[in-house]
Amino acid sequence: MANHTVASGFSVLVNDRGRHCLWPSGTTVPDGWHRAAPEATKEECLEYVRRNWADIRPAGTATAEDGHEPLVRVFERTAARVPEAVAVIDGKVELSYRELNARANRLARRLIARGAQPEEVVVILLPRGHEAIVALLAVLKSGAAYVPVDPDYPAARVAFMVQDAGPVCVIGPRDTGDGAGGAAIAAGLLLSEDDGSVPLTARDHEDVSPAERGREPAPGDSAYVIYTSGSTGRPKGVVIEHRSLRHYLGWAAQAYPAARVSSLLHSSLSFDLSVTALFLPLLHGGCVHVAALADDLTTRENLARVPIGFLKVTPSHLAVLPLLPPGFSPSGQLVVGGEQLLGSMLAEWRQRHPQVTVVNEYGPTEATVGCTEHALRPGDRVAEGPVPIGRAAPGVRIHVLDERLRPVAPGQEGELCIAGSGVARGYARRPDTTAERFVADPFGAPGSWMYRSGDLARQLPDGGFEYLGRMDDQVKVNGFRIELGEIEAVLARHPGAAQVAVAVSAGRRKAGRLVAYVVPDPAGPRPSPADLRALAAAALPEHMVPAGYLLLERLPLTPNGKLDRSALPAPDFRRSPGITGLLTE
Repeated sequence: MANHTVASGFSVLVNDRGRHCLWPSGTTVPDGWHRAAPEATKEECLEYVRRNWADIRPAGTATAEDGHEPLVRVFERTAARVPEAVAVIDGKVELSYRELNARANRLARRLIARGAQPEEVVVILLPRGHEAIVALLAVLKSGAAYVPVDPDYPAARVAFMVQDAGPVCVIGPRDTGDGAGGAAIAAGLLLSEDDGSVPLTARDHEDVSPAERGREPAPGDSAYVIYTSGSTGRPKGVVIEHRSLRHYLGWAAQAYPAARVSSLLHSSLSFDLSVTALFLPLLHGGCVHVAALADDLTTRENLARVPIGFLKVTPSHLAVLPLLPPGFSPSGQLVVGGEQLLGSMLAEWRQRHPQVTVVNEYGPTEATVGCTEHALRPGDRVAEGPVPIGRAAPGVRIHVLDERLRPVAPGQEGELCIAGSGVARGYARRPDTTAERFVADPFGAPGSWMYRSGDLARQLPDGGFEYLGRMDDQVKVNGFRIELGEIEAVLARHPGAAQVAVAVSAGRRKAGRLVAYVVPDPAGPRPSPADLRALAAAALPEHMVPAGYLLLERLPLTPNGKLDRSALPAPDFRRSPGITGLLTE
């Protein structure tokens, strides 16, 4: 593997929209950008950005573009076309397009009264379900951006996300204010209270007008903010604009025609996998099933009545699918994304469902859900190893670059950088991190920018791409992007922990599991699996809590003194079936 060193010096570039970015020394400045500060160290450049770029929103007033139609207008037009069609099935609850649209109108007017408008945000603190779908549509109707926060996250993490997002209000159930930070959340709480018990009025059936909103959302306005793991221990919110969301959904509607008919929404709204399963049916008159990936009698009955045409999962879900009833198997397309896919993971499922096309979709949250795809059609052979991530979607440009952002030769590994339609605005309230990851695009229009994904990739002879891993300590487990440093920072709080490392242990056919390695502090209390797990569970969402904990005398190091994660011992989960209790030396 190549040595992925970074440039020794940097400068700060600025474009005519006021965007800042870090730029490696000795690399030509792209058109439309100019140096705003002399060359300096990385930290000095980041400090300059923090002082001079307080707001990542583009300068100037948002304006409409010819041909742009807000996403929610498309939904309203669909609701008017098929008012009695079933839009959402959630257990025993079934909503027609007429009722779904009316409920969203009613809630949208309450949001507008609270100050919701373009470039403001509203937090949705609701579990996956029909109420959350109503809330999401209502936020978009108000012109604001929605911020989905999973209510199952630890209370302190929820409180941080809500405070960091700075919403005009929080949509949640009556008990939302319970737990750490509850008072701050409750102060801006707008109760969902949409169980269908309040009769709909004639006004509810009238769509929210531009006059009520003040103005229509512009293409450059924010549509949603989704939080991802942060290396500093603080999650960071990725801001996706309307133009990027519309572009992805326009491409996905052509790439995944089965999703326009029916889909299964089985993930939290805080995971952008939900964007595909939710919006594609609702924009085309289809049906969204809301259900967990589990054998539930009500769900089975619903699926028998309205079968699933489209299912989007992570590779980790593939081991579960064969255990479920036939109704959970899509009739048209299975899309897999969120982490690296191996051909061996697909073998059993493809044998059972040879008629279904499987699509490997790649795309970080910062590239609006997905930006490349590789289709495995019926009869296609696939090796056991990594499945290619394929070619870029229309309007997206993929570059494989070296540490100075220069193209590498086809077949050589480099950093995968994403440009064009779909690239996010940046990280909310994180101008320094935005400037580091969203940089000038040397190959695009003057003043344009691209996203440095931190993923290693190479271009294949057929023009597609293969994902090779990460350049840093970021991993993907069960489809969730995780900064290992965030977990390590939490476990290091244990008074008996001198050093902590976290890694992913993965088998050939099984999804990876997080394992924590702890070097005990002789002067402190000896860590136990229960203590370490409790510490992690109190501060981190479930998908970031390690499955195993090992005590080591010392952490393995590389010759230059850095942690050698590849040399960490692999746990034997078969000999230690109590995964959370795994603790050896």
